[in-house]
Amino acid sequence: MGRFIKSVSALCVIMVIAAPWTTLADILVVEVANIQSPGELHIAIYDDAKAFQGDKGEKGGPAEGIIDGVIQEVSGEAVWFRFELPEGRYAIGVFHDANRNNRLDTGLFGIPKEQFGFSNNAMGRFGPPSFEAASFVVSGSAAQSITLSD
Repeated sequence: MGRFIKSVSALCVIMVIAAPWTTLADILVVEVANIQSPGELHIAIYDDAKAFQGDKGEKGGPAEGIIDGVIQEVSGEAVWFRFELPEGRYAIGVFHDANRNNRLDTGLFGIPKEQFGFSNNAMGRFGPPSFEAASFVVSGSAAQSITLSD
């Protein structure tokens, strides 16, 4: 029993000494509002400007440059998500897949037929906004409230 207590005590000392060097994830809370109908919500969190600029919503799911995200069935007007990320600069792209075909449907000239939005509620002129316009820093904790297009 004495050896067990010494072993546990030594382990506790090691954990206390090592604790300052362990990195804890930073927290990002994302609210998505103005959801107008049931469907799948696709949220992608990018840590790469080129990937953000190049993603036109042709296919939902994981891709290069997307560090985290979620695809979830929604039916209310607003939803909230919590992500654990390393400290850094990110941008978010969201689209509401009303017909559940795993892509952002577009019409003439590539104009989206389904709702979409970006972090900082940034908007582009003829496509997505720049990474700089949509990007934000996560350090400790951060929050983004994204209002989907009408």
